[in-house]
Amino acid sequence: MSNKSGESRKSESVSAQVKPRATIVTGGGRGIGWAIATRMAQETAVLVVGRTEADLQAVCDSIRTAGGTADYLVGDVSKPITARRAVAKVKKNGWLLHNLVVNAGIAKGGAAHEFDRKVWKDIFAVNVDGAFYFSQECLKVMVEQKCGTISFINSISGVKGFKYDSAYTASKHAQLGFAKSLALEYAKHGIVVVPICPHFVESDMTRRTVAGLVRHRGISEAEAEDIVKNTNPQRRIIPAQEVAEAVALVASGKLPSLNGNPLMLTGGA
Repeated sequence: MSNKSGESRKSESVSAQVKPRATIVTGGGRGIGWAIATRMAQETAVLVVGRTEADLQAVCDSIRTAGGTADYLVGDVSKPITARRAVAKVKKNGWLLHNLVVNAGIAKGGAAHEFDRKVWKDIFAVNVDGAFYFSQECLKVMVEQKCGTISFINSISGVKGFKYDSAYTASKHAQLGFAKSLALEYAKHGIVVVPICPHFVESDMTRRTVAGLVRHRGISEAEAEDIVKNTNPQRRIIPAQEVAEAVALVASGKLPSLNGNPLMLTGGA
C-alpha cells in the first residue's frame, strides 16, 4: 500500500515538472499569422509577436476563448532585443520552446531603378534580419534541449523572380538560403527547419497587390483579383488556413525528412 502511495506521489511530482510546449509566431496579429497562431494553439501554448497590441490581444483572446493558452509581446522583429524578450517570456511563462514560426514580413513593389533605398533596407531588416535574430535566440534553447522546429513563411518569390518586386524577391531568396543553411547545420541537434513557400495567400499583402493592379491598370477590383488568381494553376488565392496546416505538419515531427526542403504551396506554379 505504501509503495503504491509513494509511486503515485512520484508520478504526480514528475507530471508537475512537465512544461507545456510553446510556439513563437512572429507577425502573429493578423492574416497568415493569426491563422497559424490559432492552429498551433490546438497543440501548444502560443506567444504571438508583433507591433500592434490591439491585434495581438485580439488573437490571444480568441485562442483563450477556444480553450487554448496564449500570450503576446509587442515589439519590432527587426530589433534583436525583441527576439531576446520573446524567448525570455516563454521561459518566464514556464513553457518549453518547441516551435518558432518566422512569419513577419513586409513588401513594397516598384521599378528597381526608382526604388527607395530606405524601403529596400526596411524590407531586409524585417524579412532577413528579423528571421536571423529570432532563429539565433531560439536555436540557443533548441540546441540545448536537442529538439525543435523552425518554419519560415517564405514565398514563391523565394524561388523565382517577379517583375517590379525586386526588393521583396531578393529578401525572400536570402531568407530561403538562410533556412537551407540552418537545416544542414542543426540537423544533428534534432532540429527541423522548413521554408514554406506559398503562392498568393488571403492576406493584407495580397489585398495590397490587388489594389495596386486596380490603380496602375485602371481595372476593377474583381478583374484585378482574377489576374492574381490566374497566376496559380488552380486559379485560386490560397486560404491562410492551408499555410497554418503546413506549419502544424512541420511542428508535429511526423515528417522530419522535410528538413531543409522548401514546402511549396503554389498549386503547381
